[in-house]
Amino acid sequence: MTRRRGLAIELSTAEGSPRVRLLGLDPATLRRLAALGERELAREFPVYSSDHARSDALPPESMAGRYEVGADALTFVPRYPLVPGLDYAMGVHADGGEPQRLAFRLPSDRGAPTTEVLATYPSGGRLVRNQLKLYIQFSASMSEGQVGQHLHLVRDDSGEPIEDPFVPEPELWDRDRRRLTLLFDPGRLKRGLLPQLEAGYPLQEGVAVRLVVDDGFRDADGNPLREPFERRYEVGGDLRARVDPHDWEFRPPAAGTAEALHVRFDRPLDHALLQHCIEVRDDAGRPVRGHPQVGPAERSWAFTPAAPWPEGDYRLAIDPRIEDLAGNSLTRLFDRDLERDEATVDAARTSISFAVRARLEGN
Repeated sequence: MTRRRGLAIELSTAEGSPRVRLLGLDPATLRRLAALGERELAREFPVYSSDHARSDALPPESMAGRYEVGADALTFVPRYPLVPGLDYAMGVHADGGEPQRLAFRLPSDRGAPTTEVLATYPSGGRLVRNQLKLYIQFSASMSEGQVGQHLHLVRDDSGEPIEDPFVPEPELWDRDRRRLTLLFDPGRLKRGLLPQLEAGYPLQEGVAVRLVVDDGFRDADGNPLREPFERRYEVGGDLRARVDPHDWEFRPPAAGTAEALHVRFDRPLDHALLQHCIEVRDDAGRPVRGHPQVGPAERSWAFTPAAPWPEGDYRLAIDPRIEDLAGNSLTRLFDRDLERDEATVDAARTSISFAVRARLEGN
């Protein structure tokens, strides 16, 4: 428990994720606070994390969460769980008195840092100006609520941060909190919208950028990363065309072999969607068992069967939601011209037929 000038911070874990309880407020103050909304409470009792908690000057933005006013305490319930071993502070600005800062920390049994960034996607070295998403793959489960503080997109030539390139909330994690999706602000990508007209594209053609993840980013156990991570990308022009499987190149295998079916795309596609948006089916529509693999820079896809291919006709079933780097799918453009005819793509175009035949002797 942290005390200062009659006030005390208590961390409560009675209802699962730790909550921050501020004790010592008099009954009249608690009655006044009960009538306030979330924004007013956040202004009077902001909660900060990490470097901000150790600074004498509190930053303008506080942690996301909600407040509960009880009979004996004000409770802050953070949107993201508190990280063990990380420094926090609550600012107390109530009743017009001198602001106070109450620091606290969730206990941690830290070991040596072992978590690292395994990969980023696109795995190629080039983005498009109207890039929609980036992915970061970590080696272990991560803590939430740290993206804004420990992850940055900067200009490669100057190191200058690019202002607000990503949608800040909510953070987009997979179920295991190992893959983070960074979504570029759609309002700055779609032509004609006010954010695009005022702020422009986050990326600029010909201006290389670096994605920086500093080692203060904590894993689920509260440990920092084993080392910081950087990835450099060149930036090309816009990509404004629907994905069309008829533009892909196919190399069918030979019957009686366990050769892989190889498909080469006309452009890089979304890495996460490639994991489950393409399937091989036989002429009866049954899925063929086997192992799919995404190729370098997400420009290709291969499928190795679990058993040798029987001779016959097959098809590649493609989920129409599959996207390229700019969010264009089989059925629509992410940023389409509303004044032009954008006819819906027939669902039949989401299936490509191919034949598996015996290889002629000598070929």
